[in-house]
Amino acid sequence: MRPSTLLLAACFASLSVLPAAAADGVLLVQTVDDGAKTTAASSQVQMEPTRIRTEIHDGDGRRQVVIFNGVTEVLHVVDPAARTYMEVTRADAEKLGGMMSAAMAAFQQQMANMSPEQRQMMEQKMAGMLGGAASVARPEYKKVGTGKALGHACDQYEGYMAGRKTSEICTVAPETLGFSLADFAVLGKLSDFVRRILPQLGDQIVGAGSPELGYAGIPVRTATTDPRSGRTVTMQVTEARRATFDDAIFAVPADYKQTVMPTMGR
Repeated sequence: MRPSTLLLAACFASLSVLPAAAADGVLLVQTVDDGAKTTAASSQVQMEPTRIRTEIHDGDGRRQVVIFNGVTEVLHVVDPAARTYMEVTRADAEKLGGMMSAAMAAFQQQMANMSPEQRQMMEQKMAGMLGGAASVARPEYKKVGTGKALGHACDQYEGYMAGRKTSEICTVAPETLGFSLADFAVLGKLSDFVRRILPQLGDQIVGAGSPELGYAGIPVRTATTDPRSGRTVTMQVTEARRATFDDAIFAVPADYKQTVMPTMGR
């Protein structure tokens, strides 16, 4: 789950652009570095107000594509190497959400009979399985100054959870980059969709900041530290511009074979 979480985070940021009239889409390129060269990754995001396509390449050369349509509310996870794909509809997401809720309830009931040491071990194991999305709480952000990223002045924030610093972000106003909030509208729809499966994971998919989130602007650089391992994951946008996309890139190739998620049983 972690790679998907990371690639969706690529949608946070952008750089200098062409005039707004030149194209309707936004192309973003991002690098992800977790301190281990073997797991370094890069991603490319092609985004329009109602649809988004994200392609990620990991350090081992594997490639994965995720496509989401905000109008039909259908998400596709595509494996180009195997020429296969999985489809998740809104109904599927709700079914998966029910299964996840039941599993989490059973997990909490099981932990109630454990010792404090056993509970801590199980919580760490669950957090690892969910790519850090097991925590319900959101970070609390504090503005600590200004900096520079991608040639622009940015506002720097530090994120804290339970009084412990866990992240740093650098944000820029979308207008400064030549974008508008409407360019990131699909992220809200994607977040709502994912939240049906796991609310905590949906909270990680954000675009422009807001008073509720505790920061303003669009994050163009982030650094998040895993409290379990102490390893810091740094995500940096290296390119962003307006672009026109062919409709075909937002569709699964006709000759790809559909596979079924094991938990869906259909």
